[in-house]
Amino acid sequence: MDNKIAVNTSRIASLDGLRAASILLVCVGHLAGTVNFPEALSVLHNIGNFGVKVFFVISGFLITLLLLNEKQRDGSINLKQFYLRRTLRLFPAFYFYILCIAMAEQFAVIDLLPGDLLHAATYTMNYHSERSWWLNHTWSLAVEEQFYLIWPGLLCLFGLVRGKQIAIAAIILIPIIRIIMWYGLDASPSAMTRHFEAIADALATGCLLAYLYRDGITLPKWCHSWLFILVPISMIVLPSLLYKIDTGLFYTFGQSYINVMAAMMVLRYMSVKEGVSFQILNSKPAIWLGGMSYSLYLWQEPFLNSWVTDWYASWPVNVLLTFVFACFSYYMVEKPLMRFKYRNKRDKNTINHVIKAS
Repeated sequence: MDNKIAVNTSRIASLDGLRAASILLVCVGHLAGTVNFPEALSVLHNIGNFGVKVFFVISGFLITLLLLNEKQRDGSINLKQFYLRRTLRLFPAFYFYILCIAMAEQFAVIDLLPGDLLHAATYTMNYHSERSWWLNHTWSLAVEEQFYLIWPGLLCLFGLVRGKQIAIAAIILIPIIRIIMWYGLDASPSAMTRHFEAIADALATGCLLAYLYRDGITLPKWCHSWLFILVPISMIVLPSLLYKIDTGLFYTFGQSYINVMAAMMVLRYMSVKEGVSFQILNSKPAIWLGGMSYSLYLWQEPFLNSWVTDWYASWPVNVLLTFVFACFSYYMVEKPLMRFKYRNKRDKNTINHVIKAS
């Protein structure tokens, strides 16, 4: 029996709290510029990008931690069960949203651009440069799905040790790819922040963190004090300063800095179970909001829309409608499948952990 930390199959509440903070960043970023929203807060328009990066790091961390635990426990990774879990967790709410958008276009309520529905439905929106707002946000879900398709297979094919080496290699090489894309290939800002080959190091950072967490990595002592507030502040401030100095620095090295700071936050709240911030992240509202984050992410897009002036996209009605539709998606589409009964008790425990913690 090795001394590595096994994954507890109970809910990881702190990560729900981090997801809650991340979805709030996304929503506030999209609220900026909408009708009636305070103009003084328009500077927050790009803050949602930081929230998405935290989502990526959390996703890489949790998925890898679960796969490593499965390998340690069972001696192998069951790819069939992994993809079944991912399908049940993600597809129903995702395709329900796409269906609603398709119907809205059919009845001339909204206008989509050519290829929008196809790229959204096939999880390739991150490579669809001309896209409408209604399905624009599915680019990040495409990145996640591409990660799910690649990473478990790599672990099965090359093993856990080489999997760790692959994660390290990705963290080192992808910033180099970004440098080549920006300075050599004249890539667009969209490509720099949405193409899988340009941002997969965020997921790889989470993957590597899972290895380090299992090996018992600890944070410096100052991370246990109030000084840790400097981490999330610097995660936003420093890359923003780089953007003002040189946009190339932001799209290359700034992205790596965001990833590292996000990983530090994940590790901190997995390790330190005390303090005001821990209590906030583990409060019932934060846990509820984090659990709702997937549906909220899907349904904030139509209503938190600064490109239109219609009543449904005006503050504060747009916030109310976002929560109404997200709650319907969560309680009527997501949650029923979360209660799906598995014959094997071990599979059920694994499924419940994945559903609650991802």
